[in-house]
Amino acid sequence: MSIALALLATGIVAGILGALLGLGGGIFLVPALTLFFHLPIHAAVGTSLVGVIATSAGVAAIAPRGRGADVPLALRLEVLTAAGAIGGGLLAGVISTQVLSVLFALVVFFTAGYLLYKARHRANANVPERMFYTDYELHHWPAGMAVSSLAGMVSGLLGVGGGFIKVPVIYAIMGAPLGVATATSNFMVGITAAASVFVYYGRGDIHPLVVIPTALGVFAGAMVGVYVLPRLRVAWIRLGLVGLLAVMGVQMLVRGLTH
Repeated sequence: MSIALALLATGIVAGILGALLGLGGGIFLVPALTLFFHLPIHAAVGTSLVGVIATSAGVAAIAPRGRGADVPLALRLEVLTAAGAIGGGLLAGVISTQVLSVLFALVVFFTAGYLLYKARHRANANVPERMFYTDYELHHWPAGMAVSSLAGMVSGLLGVGGGFIKVPVIYAIMGAPLGVATATSNFMVGITAAASVFVYYGRGDIHPLVVIPTALGVFAGAMVGVYVLPRLRVAWIRLGLVGLLAVMGVQMLVRGLTH
């Protein structure tokens, strides 16, 4: 019972952070399940994918009007993302734990660095930011679609939903507001995770006694995150995103190099 409660609490925290940052919660669940609960990384990835789906469902269930996802944008990007997720899920079965951990860390570090670069560029340009607005124009579609395919593959490999790539792409490259980017990413990551979760289930990497309390916690946490998101500043969200990416990247890099 104590382990189930710990998994539930872990899921709640991951769901809140995932909804706030548009990451689906997987980027927090995978390190937590491997480092604190000592799950094999493939089982942690399978559990995380179910949690990502729960985050997406929780966000979609209660997102208020005008504060939700850009659905046309999400559907266009998701075609390539889902294809990449299926390929990543199949590839994960033949890649070692050490390689997966190091790959996770490297992608996280790159994403954090790019977010810092774009934040500095916006600060130098003295461009005011709002969390949500509707009069934005999207650009750099080829780059956005190409990186979305990569995000899908990373999702299938690492169980993180790909949101930590999608949010920077939609926000920093394609030009959507940060609030719209996080909501759109949360909408997308559920579809992306669903595309590869059956691959993990078929390999026996999804354990119901771990998945059920974790997913319930993630769903509840995601609904709390949606309520809190409009009340926060863009700079706070961005800083939290970069900080958490750095911490998780270091943890998984150490794990990959020492085990």
